[in-house]
Amino acid sequence: MNQIAQRALDRARESVTPSNIIPVQAAPPLPELILTGPINRVMELEGRRYALDVVRSLGSSIRNPLVVVITIHNLTLTAAGQPSSYASGIKQVLDVLKVSQ
Repeated sequence: MNQIAQRALDRARESVTPSNIIPVQAAPPLPELILTGPINRVMELEGRRYALDVVRSLGSSIRNPLVVVITIHNLTLTAAGQPSSYASGIKQVLDVLKVSQ
C-alpha cells in the first residue's frame, strides 16, 4: 500500500473510538390504541374509509407479509394521533389485517 493511502487508513482508524460510535436504537413499541368517550359515527366511518383506502392502494403487494406488517405499523401510528372516533374506524381495519396475517 502506498504511503498516502496508509496515512489515510491510520487517520480513519484513529477517528473511530468508542465515544463517537452511535448505538443502534431499537424501534419503539407501537402505542396501544385506547378508545375513550363517545364514538361519533361519522368520524368513525371516515377513519375506516381512510384505512380501507390505504389497504386498497397496496394492490397485489398486500400478499407480502412484510408489507402487511409495515401497513399495520403505519396505520397504528396514524390512529394513535387521531381522535378516538376516527381511531375506532382505523382500528376496525387493523383488526382484520392482524387476523389475516
